[in-house]
Amino acid sequence: MSLRPILGLAALLCSASAAQAQHITPQMLRDHVAILAGDAYEGREPGTPGGDRAEAYVLQAFADAGLKPGAPDGRWRQDVALTAIEGKSATASVTRGGRTTPLPNIIAIGAQPETRVGDAGIVYAGGIEADAIAAAPVRGKVVVMPLSAGRAAKARALAKAGAVAAIYLTPVTISEADVRENFGRSTVRDGEALPIPVAYLSEAQAAALLGDRAGALAKAGTAKDFRPVDIDGTFDLTATTNRRRYTTANIVGMIPGRTRPNEAVLLSAHWDHIGICRAEGAPDRICNGAADNASGTAILIEVAKVLAKGPRPERSIYFVATTAEEKGLIGADAYAAAVAETPLKIVANLNIDTAAIVPTGMPVAMVGRGNHPKIDAIVDATARAIGRKVDTDTEANIMVQRQDGWAFGKRGIPAVMATGSVSDMKRLFAYLDGPYHKPNDDLAHIDLSGAAEDADLHVALARALADPARYPAN
Repeated sequence: MSLRPILGLAALLCSASAAQAQHITPQMLRDHVAILAGDAYEGREPGTPGGDRAEAYVLQAFADAGLKPGAPDGRWRQDVALTAIEGKSATASVTRGGRTTPLPNIIAIGAQPETRVGDAGIVYAGGIEADAIAAAPVRGKVVVMPLSAGRAAKARALAKAGAVAAIYLTPVTISEADVRENFGRSTVRDGEALPIPVAYLSEAQAAALLGDRAGALAKAGTAKDFRPVDIDGTFDLTATTNRRRYTTANIVGMIPGRTRPNEAVLLSAHWDHIGICRAEGAPDRICNGAADNASGTAILIEVAKVLAKGPRPERSIYFVATTAEEKGLIGADAYAAAVAETPLKIVANLNIDTAAIVPTGMPVAMVGRGNHPKIDAIVDATARAIGRKVDTDTEANIMVQRQDGWAFGKRGIPAVMATGSVSDMKRLFAYLDGPYHKPNDDLAHIDLSGAAEDADLHVALARALADPARYPAN
């Protein structure tokens, strides 16, 4: 029997025990979250004073932790130029049986400053996922769907499949003012346009758009095997939009590797959130984003502190606090693209997102389990060595494209998210259906005990993955 596996396990147990002894506490994380998710940061939307404050806070925290600047050009900041697009005015109508019916109060964001969609067929696609759109019969059509997450990915997929516009039906419980505040604007990389026009219409007007079948389609569209249905009639839209250019930044720090500095383990967490999310006059207008993702940013900072004070790793360890995740993973995508032009090889990405929604004692589950067996094995062994249980199912993989790890994974970089937050899908969806992207995702409503356990886990995982003897990346 070879001694190497035994010695490797012994080293892992020793390292994991050391990581457990670090005890990143809930209070350490709370101190960061209290600032990042405080009202003074106004929900950390990029391109706003609150977003600028968040960038400055993370940069200073990385420097105080003992990291070195790690952006591709050697600075702390990797600038990302963006364009904000906001709907200004829109008119729309549907024509059926020779009769034209206006669709009042539609909110639309055009692909260009002046956008016109005329005489287009209509398809109801229900809760279709982005990866299923390529096979859907949407070419030349306006695609109608219930309001859902992943809209940026769906818009790109719809444009690629030849659709001419997307319409989301918003719940009647969301006011027109809040729809305009939350959805009547979008963001793209500077110089780009929206893939297709996107419009929002209240479910109360669904019958005018979809006809007598609206109610039946709404029920049928929730089924996993639902197939898009052609709707009788044509759709017309005219929309004008305003555009504003601004620059935000990924904040990047690093610990240089001792023997393999051009190989790196990357820990990522997005610092941004959605900002002012309620219309003027609402009692609480700020979506503070405490769980999503001040908690992940706090973990990133505290893990950086521990690792920077410890023994120098064989591989480099990079820490990137990404911008514009809420705009469609834009910051992570910009970083991944820039790194691809440098000698740096990222051998693994550990993304950290929405860690403060479960208590202590939750098993470690993974977004991305099964895609990278070597990393799966290291996550499982590391978790068990520090006293965590492991959830080995793949339920959480439905979140793969909804977090920054996707920007790395689609470029062939092994990317996972290991956390107790995705081990109980009922609890996760209770959060997503509840405080997610709402004003009550604030410090008073989160539990950082599970997040602290995840922080200690990431110290141990970063050390394991930065060791070529324990994680041969080739």
